Amino acid sequence: MLKPLLILFLAGALAISAGCGSSEKKPPKGESHYIMGLSHFRQQQLTQALKEFLLAVEANPQNADYQNGLALAYQFKKAYPEAEKHYIKALALGGDSPEHQNNLAALYLDMQRWDDAIKYFRLAASNLLFGQPERAHTGIGFAYMQKGEYLDAVGAFQQAIKENPNFALAHFRLGEVYHALDKWELAVASLRKAAELAPVVPEIRYKLGLAHMKNGQTPEALAAFEEVLRLAPTSEEAHLAKSYIEVLK
Repeated sequence: MLKPLLILFLAGALAISAGCGSSEKKPPKGESHYIMGLSHFRQQQLTQALKEFLLAVEANPQNADYQNGLALAYQFKKAYPEAEKHYIKALALGGDSPEHQNNLAALYLDMQRWDDAIKYFRLAASNLLFGQPERAHTGIGFAYMQKGEYLDAVGAFQQAIKENPNFALAHFRLGEVYHALDKWELAVASLRKAAELAPVVPEIRYKLGLAHMKNGQTPEALAAFEEVLRLAPTSEEAHLAKSYIEVLK
C-alpha cells in the first residue's frame, strides 16, 4: 500500500478524468479498458491497471489521456523510462496539458532529476488553466529542497500555500525546510498546521514531534509521538517515535 503522504502528494496525478463524454456520443475506441484501468489504479491494483491501460493504448494510441494513464501505471510500478516515454507522448498528443506536465514533473522527482522536475512544474504552474497550481509549486519546492537550495524551497512552498492555504503537503514540506534550517518555532507552526489539515498521516505527527523536541517542548513532543503510535502502531515512524518517548520520559 502507498503511504498516505505519498497519496496526498500525487492526488493531482490520480485525478484523471474518465472522458466518457455525452451518453449520445460513441465512446472513443479503448474507452472501456481505460475506465477499467482507472478503477484498478484508484484501488492500487497496479498490475491490473497496467494491463488495462496497455489495452487502451493499443486500441487508440493517439489518445493523450490513455497515454497519461499508462505512464502513471508505469511510474507506480517504478518502470521510470517507460513512464517518461508515455508522458512525453501524452504531452505531444494533448497540447502540452498542464496536468500532464505536472505528472511528468512528479516522475522526474522519483527519478531525482531535480532540474527537469522544476522545469515542468513551472510550466504547469504558469498555465492559467491548471486547476491545482499549489501542487506544482510544492513540487518545485521539494526539488529545491533536495538540491539544498532551502531559501528557494521556502519561497515555492509559501507560494503553494498562497494558492491554497488548505494544502497540507505544502505546510508539511515547509516545516521540513524550517527543520533543516534549525528554525524550530517556524517548523512547529508549519507542521502543526499540516497536522490539522491531515490529522491521520503519521509522518506529519512524527516530524511535528521532532520539531517540538528540538524546540524544547517536551510535553508537546510526547503527545505527537504518542499520536503516531495510535495512528500507525506498526509503522517505521511508530518504531522511531517509541524510542524518543523512552528518552523523553
